[in-house]
Amino acid sequence: MSDLTDHMIAYYVAGPANDLNIATRWYPYGELSLIIEDKFQIATRKFGLKVRAQSKAAGQQFLDAMIGKGAWATTENEFGGKMHQFQADTFRAVIKDMQASNAIIAQAEAEGPEFWDKAFGELVA
Repeated sequence: MSDLTDHMIAYYVAGPANDLNIATRWYPYGELSLIIEDKFQIATRKFGLKVRAQSKAAGQQFLDAMIGKGAWATTENEFGGKMHQFQADTFRAVIKDMQASNAIIAQAEAEGPEFWDKAFGELVA
């Protein structure tokens, strides 16, 4: 991961991820990836185009990590593809754990709300 995507994921986990709620139907990975990419674009739009341009990479890394931690259940469909279903309780637990253990989030909490503007500004300068 790059420093920029690390910060984007930390920013998303620190705030907007707390409000994520996805219908509990089964999604193909591609569709789910587009949904999460959109969530990252919306969450980081205030940091400018250079940050938003990395939404796909950050969203995919976030989604892959969440699938790996069970925040989305995975099953194989009848055609051999994998489908994923949002698991709200597991997702919330994983987010709380990430919030407690992420060094970037800890630094942001220590430095205050202006941390994010400064950090993203430096990363895309």
